[in-house]
Amino acid sequence: MNVYIRVDASLEIGTGHVMRCLTLADKLREQGAVVCFICREHPGHLWGLIEQIGYTVLKLPPPKAPLHCHWLGVPVSVDASQTKELLEGKVIDLLIIDHYSLNIEWELCLRGTVNKIMVIDDLADRKHDCDYLLDQNYLEHYQYRYLPLVPPYCKTFLGPSYVLIRSEFYKQAKRIRSGTVRRIFLFFGGIDQTNETGKALAAFLELGRQDIEIDVVVGHSNPFKNELASLCHLHDHLHFHCQVNNMAELMSHADLSIGAGGTTTWERLYLGLPSLVISIAANQEKICEGLAKEKVIKYLGKKETVTQSFLTLQLKKMIKNEDERLEMARLASLLFKDAKFNQQAMIKQILE
Repeated sequence: MNVYIRVDASLEIGTGHVMRCLTLADKLREQGAVVCFICREHPGHLWGLIEQIGYTVLKLPPPKAPLHCHWLGVPVSVDASQTKELLEGKVIDLLIIDHYSLNIEWELCLRGTVNKIMVIDDLADRKHDCDYLLDQNYLEHYQYRYLPLVPPYCKTFLGPSYVLIRSEFYKQAKRIRSGTVRRIFLFFGGIDQTNETGKALAAFLELGRQDIEIDVVVGHSNPFKNELASLCHLHDHLHFHCQVNNMAELMSHADLSIGAGGTTTWERLYLGLPSLVISIAANQEKICEGLAKEKVIKYLGKKETVTQSFLTLQLKKMIKNEDERLEMARLASLLFKDAKFNQQAMIKQILE
């Protein structure tokens, strides 16, 4: 089966969409599918990483003007036309789309070029012409959000039991994090344009807890990576990591996490890692609010409203509150009931 994935990364979009598509691509490839990516040349694109993992990238030209259509870079009709040109003469059994700026207009343009279409979404804010739709988020009434937005024949995969978790996380043994906090995992996505990593690191240092080690993880595209590395090298209990491939191992060793509300949220939850979470994009806010309501994360608010001093206070409280951390982990485990089985069933169905 030939599968093509339309997804972008950029300094504005971040890296999360590409990373979860790589997870899906790996699972499809394991079942014999041939997978290629279609990506636009935005600043901060991840072509190199995708190709390094072994996938072909069909490349759309860079935007000629400031970002348009919510991160797409060009009008929807132009993106559809350019994508059709790239796919001309190819056999496409399945086209997967993970992009907030693409909708039914784009999908209808490509419908005659492909056999089936799958959409990955989080927002439920626009109509789609698709055969499959995946939304792994836990929100109020999540089972019904897409009823007016997709065709009657569309098969939907909704909720955390379908979350795209990398294989390394399934292989990692889960553990009960009782006792004192000895190690913290800090990660705010692959780019972190506003340096929430630096804010969180400063908040932690304000505690003066040299008995607690912290793993500071950044992506290769992080514009503050050099100064963060320099700061970490000044302290023996701070450990700097850039563009790692052992995230599951680092999370597993941690007793507490500080991070954003993006795709890594599900990896932390799967491993039962208690987390202080700050939303760094508008699309993360409702997801974080929903998870906080279920008491599986401690949501501190939007990045614009979370000050360093407030983060220090919340971090101090969470370090002291073992009962809350244990309850977070217990409740998180309930979100992923049958997750591995459901994910395998989803892969089988979309490859039929």
